[in-house]
Amino acid sequence: MGLSEAMLFAFAATIICAFAIAEKIIDIDFEQFMPENLKKAKMKRILAKRETPLQGARLQKDIKDSFENVLLPLGKADKGYLPKRMDLTFRRKMVHQVELLGKRKLCRDIQVTDVVPLPKNNFKRWNDDGREWRESILQCSSLERLISPQSGKTVHQIYRKNSYLRILQSRHIRHSDRQGKNKEFYSDKGTIICPSCGAEVELSSQQVICPYCGGVIQSEFYDWQTEAFEIYEKMGANMQYGLLLLAYSGIMFLCLTLCFYLIKDTDISLTIGVIATLLILLGIARFFRTREEKQEKLSEKIVRYSENYLRSCINDALYKDVNKPDLMDYGIGSIILKNVVNTDKTTEITATAYGSETYLPESGKPYTKKTKTTLVLQRARYPERRKTDGAFFKEKDCPSCGANFIPDEHNCCSFCGYSFQVDNAKWVVKATGES
Repeated sequence: MGLSEAMLFAFAATIICAFAIAEKIIDIDFEQFMPENLKKAKMKRILAKRETPLQGARLQKDIKDSFENVLLPLGKADKGYLPKRMDLTFRRKMVHQVELLGKRKLCRDIQVTDVVPLPKNNFKRWNDDGREWRESILQCSSLERLISPQSGKTVHQIYRKNSYLRILQSRHIRHSDRQGKNKEFYSDKGTIICPSCGAEVELSSQQVICPYCGGVIQSEFYDWQTEAFEIYEKMGANMQYGLLLLAYSGIMFLCLTLCFYLIKDTDISLTIGVIATLLILLGIARFFRTREEKQEKLSEKIVRYSENYLRSCINDALYKDVNKPDLMDYGIGSIILKNVVNTDKTTEITATAYGSETYLPESGKPYTKKTKTTLVLQRARYPERRKTDGAFFKEKDCPSCGANFIPDEHNCCSFCGYSFQVDNAKWVVKATGES
């Protein structure tokens, strides 16, 4: 069989197989083509007047508050709207972004419609590294605008039909909850033991004064603090299925073409071509599975490994001193472990961190670029467990910021991050290489 004939037969067989797969397996969502789901209708709903970004969305109050604690400061370009409980690295990023928006005399307004919380109107929760974590993702259509508050003019806007808003939070675990093996940490408590004098004090607000010793007790030390916020877009299901089917069809077409061209018997050619296609697909799947298994094995070599904490350390190291005047938003996403070396005292890792940086030049439109950084980091092999005994009140002022010294999990000031001791659980960057 000649090459042109082989390609013709291969094309015909591929089309038949692709059609059979599409009909049997792929369930195309036709709802997106309904009038109410078209861009014009969605934009009308997005731009409907509302007092807060998530007004009218059917969300749990704590989910709604968590997102709006981030969306409101950006929408107002006002640091006064920032909540107290935020990760120090994340706070630094938010403050930097709000200040840059202020310099540009802009605000970053994010409005959404057709909100679907994932998981179903609840947080995904887990315990890790001495803390309780929760995550919520809002599936929606969004409109992100840079607006001049003075003129009301929109300088730049991005419409995302398949948008996702993600927020990650963590909090300390009370020693009493741990001791009692309480799975529902932080159940509503009406009283608290004063760490200063040991008296039982009624919790009537986030900050109360002990009537016996006069000590100030901050119950918000155990509140949720925001660790990360991001907005991104994914392909629609139809597009994903279409691309997968196209990739499969391409592989099958090449395999069948070679088989028809090299093997004279048509039936045998077709059989071998289909088998070869399946073997290639299995090989690709195995390749990705092997990568996942390698990551799992490397993480198991690290004592009390926490990817969230490693990400926080990398963000802190890379963006502690932001020297790029136009940099508005930044962050590290996925982390790939390359190597882990343990000694008697230390653990050294090599990791590749993938992130993004969004710039807002003084003149011109904002733009985003992807980053890839390879880092060598080190910490103690057996780090001290971060304190969870609840003894968070001390009768002293922070020498750095002057606030009541209320230590966080690193025994650092919860307000400014000042540390009285070296934290041997912290990942320290030894070398970096950007690409």
